[in-house]
Amino acid sequence: MIVHSGDPACVLLGPGGERTTVRCLARRGMLHSECEAFDEVRPGPGTRLDLTGRDGTEAAWYVLSGSVTADGEPDPLTAGALLLARDGQDVRFTAGPHGARLLCLTVTPPAVARTLPPRTPSLPEERPS
Repeated sequence: MIVHSGDPACVLLGPGGERTTVRCLARRGMLHSECEAFDEVRPGPGTRLDLTGRDGTEAAWYVLSGSVTADGEPDPLTAGALLLARDGQDVRFTAGPHGARLLCLTVTPPAVARTLPPRTPSLPEERPS
């Protein structure tokens, strides 16, 4: 079992001194799924994030609290909203006036997952009784 205390985090500073805290919750090899990463992202008030998508990954962004405005969307996304970035799609959004707290689940699409080597750790095969 792998346990994460939740305390350590990385802080990204924007050009105007904006702060975004990123905390990795899981990585491939820790989970028995094709999960690439599971991150908590906390952009500060008014922080704009311009994230370049990576070929071979898809990302689901869940708004836990606060709000963000995604490019091309007229209304802010608030708690419970989901933003899905398809294979390699860029993600651009701006945090609301009180910032936001987001979870980002990045997964490997099936076409890519089929080409990956076996995961470690692996589960032992069951023996017949």
